[in-house]
Amino acid sequence: MSYNVKVTVVKQFEPKDIIGEDFIRESGKPITKSFMKENQEFEVKETGDMPEGFCYHAWYGIYKSVEFLRFGGRYQDWTGENTIYGVYPDSIRPVIFKLERMLR
Repeated sequence: MSYNVKVTVVKQFEPKDIIGEDFIRESGKPITKSFMKENQEFEVKETGDMPEGFCYHAWYGIYKSVEFLRFGGRYQDWTGENTIYGVYPDSIRPVIFKLERMLR
């Protein structure tokens, strides 16, 4: 049996939050926060496919945690039976996600 998983963008960081200054590319263009928005929600359906509009790199970062929840895994004494937090591990602009198993 597998479950759907709700993925919520909890917090985004910009380079200044991580390295203490703006990060400007050689082209002169700054690197900003991810295109995802805080409180934006996505749903991973029964197929386990990446939700439409989700960032491929972020998906790679949280996929194992999504699958852990989808197939019944739990950290009871950590974040609760049905919740895990995951991160898009971009070293200068990470994004934190709340992953919630959706009970039927």
